[in-house]
Order: sequence, then structure tokens, then C-alpha cells
Amino acid sequence: MAVRLLHVSDLHFGRPSVTEQVDEVEILVDRERFDAIVISGDVSQRTRRREFMKAREFIEELERHAPVFVVPGNHDAAGWMAPMGIGSRAAMFVRYRLFIRQELEPVMHIPGATIVGLNSAQGIRPSTLTRRLRDLSIVGAISRRQWAKARTEFEAAPAGDLKVLVFHHNLLRGNLSQRWGLASREKGIGQALATGAELVLCGHDHDEKVDQVSAGDRNMVVASASTLTTRVRGDRPASINFIDADETTITVSEWAWSAELHTFARAKWARFAR
Repeated sequence: MAVRLLHVSDLHFGRPSVTEQVDEVEILVDRERFDAIVISGDVSQRTRRREFMKAREFIEELERHAPVFVVPGNHDAAGWMAPMGIGSRAAMFVRYRLFIRQELEPVMHIPGATIVGLNSAQGIRPSTLTRRLRDLSIVGAISRRQWAKARTEFEAAPAGDLKVLVFHHNLLRGNLSQRWGLASREKGIGQALATGAELVLCGHDHDEKVDQVSAGDRNMVVASASTLTTRVRGDRPASINFIDADETTITVSEWAWSAELHTFARAKWARFAR
């Protein structure tokens, strides 16, 4: 069964958000057909109420056209409420849960696809510490229990379903930043592959990237979306991803922002065997 997804990330409603680009996504969703829309985190900039309220308005508009799947990002978590795990972890996500979603790790079933979300936004915890001071509060982490949850969900998925794994932090090293999103760095690739995922959707790095990774006889496509803000890495245009999958292939199309046309236009695409 053919499946079409829209993938956006890092909206950062607040000062860096580009309203024209957000509005154009709404126009695209009204014009195109999608089976689901995936937002891979950072809907707010500083976890402020007005930012989450704006994000909720955006999500509700999208939901008029297709189911919306969203996971939190590090900017959606009030990490100062539980530094190093001391304090209230639940308090980190009070506003996200109030305005966006109660479930931090949702599972969605649509005809032809099973979509599983993991919360990689852990704040500053022992599991997120690296040797780079600049990574403090930026790097994400996914535990063994979380990976196991995703594997269980995919094992129970209907035969033939596209298995889509979603979390915020970039799984692959950034093209320009050369930074890994997860504290486990390249080990995260093998951990994601072990879940049975065929497609990983993430963001965080504010730079688009699409690649296929393999282990043994298993292949997995990884697509990072850019950001709809003024903070695009390397002065590149903002971009979103269209994903088209059928029984044999996964096609990821990058739609980049055109300042001249004031809209998103297909810039490049890649097709991979399932």
C-alpha cells in the first residue's frame, strides 16, 4: 500500500520562527494529500506558553487535513526542572503536555504504516554527558528500554507496514556541524536498526540530510528535516521532506524554501529500496 508523509521539524515558535514559511506549510497541506504529518520536535523556543499555544494552533490547522504525529525536542523540555535527574522529570514536560500532547512517545497506525515515537529530549543527565562542553543540554539520549519499546511495536505491526521511527535528535552526524545528535553517537545507528525501523525521521541539527544505512541484510533510510526559522545552518534555505513509500521503495523529496517564489519547491530527491 502506498503511503505519503510530510516531515517538518524545528519550528521553534517564538522569535526565530519564520511566519511566512509556517503559513506556506499550511497552504501545502491544504493543496497536497498526505496520509500523516510528522513533526520531529522543537515546536517551541523557550517552552513559553504563547509559543506552545501558537504551535497548537498550527497543529490543529494541519489536523484538518491529515493526522499529525509529534514528539518533543530539547527546546520543548524545561530541563532546568530536573538537572542531572535531580528534581521533577515530569515537570520538564508540563507545558508540552498541556498544549501539545499528553503522550511523549506516541504510536500511530495508519493504513500502510506504523509510526513509533521516542523521546530523545532528556535534559542534562548522566546519559547525555559527553567530553564536549558545548554539548551540554543539547545532546539527546535514548535508553535501552526505549529502543526495546520501539522494537516491540514494530514486531506487532501489520505485515507490509512501513515501519517509521521518529525522535528529535539527528541520528547521523551533521553535514556542516559534524555533530552527532545522540550521546551514543554512531552506536545509535545500530540501536535504531535493531528496532526493525525502515525509516527514521528526525531533526535538531537545522540542516537537511538523507541517507541509507545498512547492517547485514537490513537497510534503513534516515531523513533529517531542516528548520522553519532564521537559524538554518550554513545560510541554507529552510526545507521540509515529502516521503512516498510503496511495497518496494522509499522516496524522500526535499522541498526547499524559495525566497523568490515565496514558497517551497522540490529541490532534490532520493529513492531507496525497502
